[in-house]
Amino acid sequence: MFRFIFFGFFISSVVIFSAPIVKRDNSTYKVSGSTVEEVRDQIDKLGPMHPVEKKRYDGITQWDLSWKYQLSRRGKIWIVTSRSVKLNIKVRVPQWIDRDKASPLVQRQWKIYQTNLVRHEQGHVNIAIGAANAVDKYIGTYGGASSIDQMRVNIERNAKLILERFRKYDVNYDKRTRHGAKQGARFPNNLAK
Repeated sequence: MFRFIFFGFFISSVVIFSAPIVKRDNSTYKVSGSTVEEVRDQIDKLGPMHPVEKKRYDGITQWDLSWKYQLSRRGKIWIVTSRSVKLNIKVRVPQWIDRDKASPLVQRQWKIYQTNLVRHEQGHVNIAIGAANAVDKYIGTYGGASSIDQMRVNIERNAKLILERFRKYDVNYDKRTRHGAKQGARFPNNLAK
């Protein structure tokens, strides 16, 4: 009897405490040059294009969030019995392929810049993961409803509002950090001396 109750508790816990599925794709674009000016020119020409702003940046993080869920009737009410939240993240930053041709000072500047750029992009990743967790929690803790149609409308509307809120956080993060410049994600920089 005890095993049956424990097993039943474990099964229901899996459904209640699911977590978003996160797929992350890190990639680079190649830049070359032996001077700061040559490398900066390459970044300006080859950097990823922002899909909305239509402007090139040194690095970019793009993310897409989707969800689905199953509803079941329990007595007179409908409840969420399972859910799946999927987050796809793509991060793209420059890779200087011939930096060994540059002076040691410029190489140190690059290392600092690249570290700070990756840290800035991780900020975007954290916002995306926050959005996935918020949508997952919302759907998972949605109470019951007597109308399945109204329940679906409410879940979709509110999940989209959560997504919209996190998209605004993402835009404000770039404004606040000036696309990472305030975090040291600027090349050339005078951080290495």
